[in-house]
Amino acid sequence: MSKQESLFKTKVVPGKPGSGNLFDEEIVTYDGPVKCLGLEFENDAARRTHFIEELRKKLQDPEFRKIEGFPIGEDEDILKLSDPPYYTACPNPWIADFIEEWESQKPEKPADYQYHREPFAADVSEGKNDPIYNAHSYHTKVPHKAIMRYILHYTEPGDIVFDGFCGTGMTGVAAQMCGDKNEVQSLGYKVDEDGTIFQAEQNEDGKEIWKRFSKLGVRKAILNDLSPAATFIAYNYNTPVDVKAFEKDAKKILAEVEKEFGWMYETIHTDGKTKGKINYTVFSDVFLCSECGSEVIFYDVAVCKESNKVLDEFQCQSCKATLTKRKIERAYVTSFDQVLGHTVKQAKQQPVMINYSLPGNRRKLQKQIDKQDLELISKIDNFKIDTWIPCERMMEGKETRRNDSIGLTHVHHFYSKRNLIILSAIRERCQKNHQALLMFNSQLINVSKLNRYRPGVSFPYNPLSGTMYIGSQVSEANVFTAFYNK
Repeated sequence: MSKQESLFKTKVVPGKPGSGNLFDEEIVTYDGPVKCLGLEFENDAARRTHFIEELRKKLQDPEFRKIEGFPIGEDEDILKLSDPPYYTACPNPWIADFIEEWESQKPEKPADYQYHREPFAADVSEGKNDPIYNAHSYHTKVPHKAIMRYILHYTEPGDIVFDGFCGTGMTGVAAQMCGDKNEVQSLGYKVDEDGTIFQAEQNEDGKEIWKRFSKLGVRKAILNDLSPAATFIAYNYNTPVDVKAFEKDAKKILAEVEKEFGWMYETIHTDGKTKGKINYTVFSDVFLCSECGSEVIFYDVAVCKESNKVLDEFQCQSCKATLTKRKIERAYVTSFDQVLGHTVKQAKQQPVMINYSLPGNRRKLQKQIDKQDLELISKIDNFKIDTWIPCERMMEGKETRRNDSIGLTHVHHFYSKRNLIILSAIRERCQKNHQALLMFNSQLINVSKLNRYRPGVSFPYNPLSGTMYIGSQVSEANVFTAFYNK
């Protein structure tokens, strides 16, 4: 998006009470008096209330609003998203104040001090399986441990690190983790009791020696990005959270919604009486035979159930003609879109298979769609959604509008009606909790139509990275399972 179309957001990562460890219990549970930019408050809520009103006043200043990239959203939405002065959903007017305060907190350097660092000249390789990295996906994301090496090399505790294109805020996480002894040691460094950090080098004789190169301690960070999604994720990544309270709130939200809508994921076992819980439902594209014109359900004819492979050639069930996917055309269906208020023509997909579990049994079972399943889906399709759902037209672009040809033109088209209902209900309850909203956003792609069904692959979430491609077989994942696992 251009600067004019997007929110210009800034997140400032402050120093917090405690040891400097991002996950220190003293940090995440702290709720006593706080000091911020020279002002003292009874607690953090009072701090936020004060600065929200200050930001409200600044939003009335015409000169402030002339800053390039200023949001086109409503003031109340800007304020609702913001946590000033640390995070603002608009240009942050307190950055200079933070820099001044942080600079005043630095210990004085000797009169003859000169900053010097040799260029960082080493390969950096970090895996992407860290739970912090996996908390929320994002394109161009870099593991925080890789960034830590650069920060430790070039800075000292208390130094200010600026990232003008911060993405999900991994630079802020890295800056804080430079104060975590265990995290620093996990990089292969040694840390003395006084916080001196040593790295292994080889001397002239080829022997390994440990050379001092940095100091343990949190670095300050200013994170900025034009993307509203990026800075929202960065804000949550860099804001201390009471883990136990968050888990309690998140599970409460899911339990409330599941109590109301759990029936949407119920199916009857093949014994005809036992209720099972749907893990995922497979939807298949429907094509038209190029020879006889009859409908061809891709899953039925192109998937070998014995080998779990998708066949390049397959037969029409009606005329036995040999077909390939490239030689057949899609079947389309026209239906009334309740959200848009008019009919839409979309590529036809049909539910074909359900993966489910029975109470008290961890074994996953599969069955073909039966009459009761179809009746349930029909009931859900006629359900009226009363809560907010995203229904914007997909933005212009080769990738973002690649599915126009199959009738998926608006955001809500990328979700089944069942998942759209449940996601909307969950989001409604997450509105006042930024961490819960982050969790909500983190699984949206996995419960969308971008999640492909791959026969024989046990991992339930299979969207292709970096593309809006929708496969001929879609796995409609159970929203509750996705979020409980997260």
